[in-house]
Amino acid sequence: MPGHFVNDIHSCVDESLIGYVRAHSHLELAGRAVIARSQVPSVAIISGSGSGHEPATVGFVGRGLLSACISGSIFASPPSSDIFRLIIEMKRRGAKQILLIILNYTGDRLNFGLAMERARELSIDIDMLVVADDAAVDNAIGPRGLAGLLLVIKVAGALAEQGKTMSEIVDICQKVRGQLRTIGLSASGIRAPGQQQAFDLPDDEMELGMGIHGECGAQKLKLLPSRQATDLAFGQLFRGTRALDIKRDDTVLLLVNNLGGCSNLELGIIVKDAIENLEHRALHVKRVICGELMTSFNMKGFSLTVLKLPADMSTIVLNLLEAPTDAFAWPKIISPTQLPTSIQTLSDSLEFNDEFTAQLVINQSDLLFDTSIAELINQALQTVVKRLHNEIDKLNRLDAISGDGDTGTAFGRAADTISDDLSNQKLILDRPASLFRRLGLIAESRMGGTCGAICGLFFAAVAKHLSLSIKSGVIIDSLSDAFEAGIQSVESYARVQPGDKSLLDALIPAVDFIKTKRAQQSFTSQDWKELALVAERATNETKSLVAKVGRASYTKAVDTPTVDPGAYAVSIILHAISDVFAKGSSR
Repeated sequence: MPGHFVNDIHSCVDESLIGYVRAHSHLELAGRAVIARSQVPSVAIISGSGSGHEPATVGFVGRGLLSACISGSIFASPPSSDIFRLIIEMKRRGAKQILLIILNYTGDRLNFGLAMERARELSIDIDMLVVADDAAVDNAIGPRGLAGLLLVIKVAGALAEQGKTMSEIVDICQKVRGQLRTIGLSASGIRAPGQQQAFDLPDDEMELGMGIHGECGAQKLKLLPSRQATDLAFGQLFRGTRALDIKRDDTVLLLVNNLGGCSNLELGIIVKDAIENLEHRALHVKRVICGELMTSFNMKGFSLTVLKLPADMSTIVLNLLEAPTDAFAWPKIISPTQLPTSIQTLSDSLEFNDEFTAQLVINQSDLLFDTSIAELINQALQTVVKRLHNEIDKLNRLDAISGDGDTGTAFGRAADTISDDLSNQKLILDRPASLFRRLGLIAESRMGGTCGAICGLFFAAVAKHLSLSIKSGVIIDSLSDAFEAGIQSVESYARVQPGDKSLLDALIPAVDFIKTKRAQQSFTSQDWKELALVAERATNETKSLVAKVGRASYTKAVDTPTVDPGAYAVSIILHAISDVFAKGSSR
């Protein structure tokens, strides 16, 4: 199947169930019924739906939760004959009563209802509870069932494990059901194996209130950042046509459910924004459950479920939700929500390193630049900043060919900080040891990645060498040794060598050129121009090299050879410095 890791559309549901059951020893499989191996309680709790919502409901079968579940084909209700057969099996295994808990969809109501009627003909004590927690859409058969079902089946399963009767279980579950609302939000449609994609959303749009099978929601609108999207969703949940009756200072439980296509990084942001939004509404978020619990195959979206916890129910319900279960998809721990005071905000890493460095006893080198050189350094750094900003997009494009496309962004962040430091006079331009130490801190704290580490190591070693060096009458001589120490430091830590296609392939030839001039008192204008050409030629030669360091080393060779983005950045920097100093030297 194009775009999917399945073997055969006709057997994909069965093979998926086999995989889950073989991976979890507390489960067994009979047809498409997943059954807990534990002793069936007096009241067997059964749920089920079409497939494509995994881990629901197979992941919620186990002691203290579902006794069994039944799966249909993708997004299709299980046939009544399969449901009836599972009911009979639960009765055979010792269940005295059977409670079906299902989502409010026509197919599920019909098939589970028909199976229940057939069971009643055999005098089986059976009942059915329908969950309809959708806060967005209310049609002829009522609101749709969504992720709130999971809270209801957990409460029911825990009560059954305690030995409660079916009427007692239904009574509490109905109270929980009445305090539930769920709202879904998605930035994409669904593409399930063997099915046409019913619709899709443009990259800049999202839909509020979509169902778990891709059914239309309450409205389409432009894609919003997480904070605004969650606020919009809660607005519908608390003020829409099926608003949850809630007021300031009420206590709630929040369930944040990944509908299948959100990354875990995005989910963390959504959880944070959802908690903060509820707190901003003066609600007390007692517990948070989050994860990929009831999906809509690969839909890039999430749902938010709020369970109001009235004072007379709060402790009972929370104890039931936190009761142990071996169902593999239910969170093993549901801990109290952390207070904002538990989140520690650290100071800026660059300033921390700078302050920490200031506390160390560091030898101050006697090596100084005169005022005219310091002014040229100031002009050169300003030129570096401008040129790096102009080349950010090109550097990112070069890096995207074989890396993660962020080299330009990384150097741009460093350039921004250098610009700020120049404005705030944080760079000590007449003391090379201090200057390179600060540049190293900027590289390691602002750039990140391989380039940031290489630049940070290089500048740190240069600064250390200069701070320990004895004053020399020839500045180029001192700098040559310091730059060589920087290269050696990078090579020892990164295990990168010339020819590995990194920024060192431009930096090493430049340092070697500087070393050939070490006997001179200063660079001539021509020397500066030649230095820029050396870096440019070395950068162009990286086209023929194969990357052996960084993320690019894991990618296949590209059809059109390109220069290394890090080497290109070095060339940009050295060209900018050389242009300023060449002009200054010719005066």
